[in-house]
Amino acid sequence: MSTAMLYYLAWHEDDWLDEVLDRFPEVNAMVPTAKTFELIAGQRESNEVTRAVLVLNAAEEQDRCREFLRLRQEHPLLSKDPLYLVGLKPEEEEAWQEAYPDAKIIVITGFAVEFDYDAVLARMEIDLEGAH
Repeated sequence: MSTAMLYYLAWHEDDWLDEVLDRFPEVNAMVPTAKTFELIAGQRESNEVTRAVLVLNAAEEQDRCREFLRLRQEHPLLSKDPLYLVGLKPEEEEAWQEAYPDAKIIVITGFAVEFDYDAVLARMEIDLEGAH
């Protein structure tokens, strides 16, 4: 039996967390620190979690988010798990995409109430079902 987990990483509660919790039956929401990374890595290495999707809200504490992402890039399992970066401004998208080419960067332009969260969450769901 495989266990899939969506990890939502953010510094504060936000709209993305609300949307993710509404869609996914199991979500592990945490602050993206080195200690959190060790916990996630341990769950993956022990096969407690066999498939994972990481969603990181990089709107705040961007240097600390980059440190978390550096740890992820160096890890043999987590570096292969799907990664979504959310919370970025449109003008930040290109730099983050260059730094993390494997990430799916989701930028909300216009009003958040008009944003199609469902389409993005459906992609996350597909990744979670098929992630290796």
